Amino acid sequence: MQDTEQITSREDLAQALDHALNDVPFYERWKKHDPGPQHPVEERYAALPRLTKRDIRAHMPKGFVPRDRDFKAGLESGEVELVTTSGTTEDRSSIVWYQKWWDASELAAATLHAGLDEVINGHQREAVLTTPLCAGTVCHIGDLPMEERTLGRLLFLNQQADPTRWLSRDMDRIIHEIESFKPQLLEADPAYLAILCRYAADSGRTLFKPEFISLSYEFPSCLCYRQIRRAFPGTPVLSSYGSTETGHLLTECEHGRFHQNTAYCHLDFQPLKTARGDPGVGRLLVTTLNNPWVSLLRFDIGDLVQLETKACPCGRSAGLTVARVLGRVRDLTFVENGRAIPVDELDRIVGQTDTLVTYQMEQTARSEYLFRYVNASGQQAPVSAILSGLKSLYGAGARITLRPESTIPAEPSGKFRLARTIFTWNHDEVFKTGNDNP
Repeated sequence: MQDTEQITSREDLAQALDHALNDVPFYERWKKHDPGPQHPVEERYAALPRLTKRDIRAHMPKGFVPRDRDFKAGLESGEVELVTTSGTTEDRSSIVWYQKWWDASELAAATLHAGLDEVINGHQREAVLTTPLCAGTVCHIGDLPMEERTLGRLLFLNQQADPTRWLSRDMDRIIHEIESFKPQLLEADPAYLAILCRYAADSGRTLFKPEFISLSYEFPSCLCYRQIRRAFPGTPVLSSYGSTETGHLLTECEHGRFHQNTAYCHLDFQPLKTARGDPGVGRLLVTTLNNPWVSLLRFDIGDLVQLETKACPCGRSAGLTVARVLGRVRDLTFVENGRAIPVDELDRIVGQTDTLVTYQMEQTARSEYLFRYVNASGQQAPVSAILSGLKSLYGAGARITLRPESTIPAEPSGKFRLARTIFTWNHDEVFKTGNDNP
């Protein structure tokens, strides 16, 4: 097993901060917020503003490429490229992509799970099942032969923007290609893989078993986990966490906790305000490290986590340890008194209902909710039990309508939302920031 203690020192963090503030054009406006090198580096980071996707859309690439780098020359030489994100939490944005940095981030993250680093070595055969948009382009949409979707050791399986529109022939092709390619690692959006697993179970098909399954791209519901594990008995299933902009941030270890990829990111944690929920729950602000082409400081990645308060049995202690990744900030719903409900909290109630395929909770007003659900084939959901569980979460006075659906389609990004509000709310009013009073 490779060395897992890739710890970035305070001196390294201070150097990364000074480099960004002095050499990256966008952060020129942030220098006034920095209390200075005489203060602890954590305090300096905490004093800075929050970087948003809107900032990246408005100022990438010119604002985020260091002054000593020639972006045009990097493009012409092929050292970097400009790729587009899938737009999970907001509109799609462009990012300068440096493949060598991404690969190094992936290798370092793999050391955070015993055995995974034996598979992820830079040469592993890997099949990818997710929205074609996640690759940065839409080139895999259509009817392309397997050879054109195979890039060296990578095979991109999906050609549809919405997997709920897969036909039997699409899923038969994917099953055949996995069997033919024999990947060591299957990296998948959990909702996509769950659809394939249900089809395999209903049609009596057996799926090729890779050495590991890595779930990424979006929150994996309990329903997805069960459907995937039934189809891949004995295959280790773990979650990895990151983004196109930030690289690989957290990896789930063999004991189910998530550990920080300390050599490639610094993480700031902003907890929920006390009136809004558990202060051990909050959002992550990501600072990327060791990428010579792009410097992101305190980037709001848009997701919620719950910190782990106990030492992990695996023995890893560098950086943050996260007990659970709880879903997207934008997918919070609310009790009438303002308490925030992460997707994970909703899923722990609804996701235990094995007669469901999937669901979506939509909050339409302060005390009004619409719960859509899709029944498993030949099954009927226990409506009264689901309603009772939802009432226990949102309060007896919550007005909840349950509606069965034949399918719940993907978002334009190709991803799914298990919860949503249709009214506007201010994210910054939910979290404590460095400028808040205790």
